[in-house]
Amino acid sequence: MTQIYGYAYHSPLVLMNLVPLRDHVPLYLDPRWVASDLRKNVEPVLKKAGVKTPVVLAGSLGVLQSFVRAYPEAQVKVVLFEFPGLVNPFLDPSIEWIDCDHQSGGAWQITKTKLANFEAMIGILEMLDGKGRDLILRMERFIPKDRTSEIERFAEYMPANYKELLEYSEEKPQDVPFKEVAWKKKTLAELLVLFMGQVSKHKRQPLLSLVLDYQLGKVTKRDYNNKLKSFIDNANAKKVSNALRKWMDDDSLGRSLFNAYLDYLCNLKLRSWKTILADHEIGELDLLILIAQQHRDSVDLAMHYADECKSIRELPSNMNLPEPTARWTDNSLNYHPEPPALLHMFELA
Repeated sequence: MTQIYGYAYHSPLVLMNLVPLRDHVPLYLDPRWVASDLRKNVEPVLKKAGVKTPVVLAGSLGVLQSFVRAYPEAQVKVVLFEFPGLVNPFLDPSIEWIDCDHQSGGAWQITKTKLANFEAMIGILEMLDGKGRDLILRMERFIPKDRTSEIERFAEYMPANYKELLEYSEEKPQDVPFKEVAWKKKTLAELLVLFMGQVSKHKRQPLLSLVLDYQLGKVTKRDYNNKLKSFIDNANAKKVSNALRKWMDDDSLGRSLFNAYLDYLCNLKLRSWKTILADHEIGELDLLILIAQQHRDSVDLAMHYADECKSIRELPSNMNLPEPTARWTDNSLNYHPEPPALLHMFELA
């Protein structure tokens, strides 16, 4: 039976006024609340409810999960305000999606639910029990990736006026002067995005392969520098390429990242993902980029890195062997987060 009503693109504060007050009490959960806000605002309502049934109007899945954990025995009815396309699972006998009008494009809108209809619906809604709580706690919300750096890069190369816009060519990156890159303060991912922005699209795929092969120790410095010359066609590209090479050659940056990759290669089932990141002090995305380029299942990797792996295999393992905990888009569990799609990340198409 239905224990949760779901609404998409509606304001819980509007529906709060439709809750029948004869035998129910509206209990609004703001999606911005933390644990202290929850206690301060929820407990007075639960204490004063008496014989009336609290109707939880949860502004997000996250705050509803916090409520269920904090008050596992509360006798309540639940209305969740989320977008079903972003939660998994969104289909279950315990939840019924009432109005998922997409025409607003993500903005909150005034509900079209009539007062009489909403009162009747709340009246027949089942009280939240163990099955409903289990559904709420195992639901996951998919968060869009942070694209701040992409937006900033786009703004950095925006033409100053209409004339420059007409002259802009996709095949010839803008040669906008900028200062020397502060490479020690950047990640490999940030430098790669910056570098890809300085070369034509048809050069990006082979350029990325060359850079990552050098980072993975598959290309010597001499070969790398010789091959790199064919990709450099403006002053900015040369500045970024120099910064990128310095980053990869640096002991605390590029070499640490390479050692972390070897740790992943040799010890992933003995040392947890967090342990590998913490011990080598490297960024998660940087390591995932290397994995996306060359997964540990690739042939002959152990033989290729045999000498480098000798000391890495001696690193202490976790007291308890790690288990797969990262869920990928195909719903499978893995030892580490899903590697990014390099094709889209660096605009290689």
